Amino acid sequence: MESVMNNSSQAFTSFDKCSMFQTGEIVYNANSKAKTAYLVKKGMVKLYSVGAKGNKQIVRMVREGEIVGYYSQFTNEPEITGCECMVNSILCELSDNSLQNAFKTDSNLAFMMLQKACTEIKEACTSIIDMSQKTVRGRAANILVKQMELFEVEEGHDFPIRISRTDMANWIGTSKESVSRSLNDFLREKLIDMNKETIKILNLRGLKRVSIIS
Repeated sequence: MESVMNNSSQAFTSFDKCSMFQTGEIVYNANSKAKTAYLVKKGMVKLYSVGAKGNKQIVRMVREGEIVGYYSQFTNEPEITGCECMVNSILCELSDNSLQNAFKTDSNLAFMMLQKACTEIKEACTSIIDMSQKTVRGRAANILVKQMELFEVEEGHDFPIRISRTDMANWIGTSKESVSRSLNDFLREKLIDMNKETIKILNLRGLKRVSIIS
């Protein structure tokens, strides 16, 4: 889906304030009652939930142009996910009034956010199935395909942002060591190329096949 900011640039003509967040900095915590939503103006953040043992489970990555932290504004309940910056990012605050007024005055924005919510529900259902039915190898292949779609890069091109093995493990519900083994397997099979800094997919069709059958 195209970004909210690009499609509705006139809806948000002013913000409460825009702030720089450092890599690894928490924007808001899971189970907190957020007073504002945030528009990711620049950079990338990850949304995560926290398990009973305090372990983070990454729910999804969010690119610039998307809005996060709006759940509590519309439900009057605590946020079900926390938000952490993956890289140095600029986020702009949207108060209850500014966000709701934008939805009321821009029907296209309201419809697009409804589509976004439906997409997130679909992704959550798919993730549950993947976690319960796919092997670690299949989940690792699937997450690489998702990254390719997220970054909108073509086959043979480096991902613009490096996602750590730890983040990948937290995303697919396994250990860092298991992710590393899967990536090394894909490297030997010439499905990907990688070094300490970057990963690029060399054989998207083959990686998708692994994702489906594993």
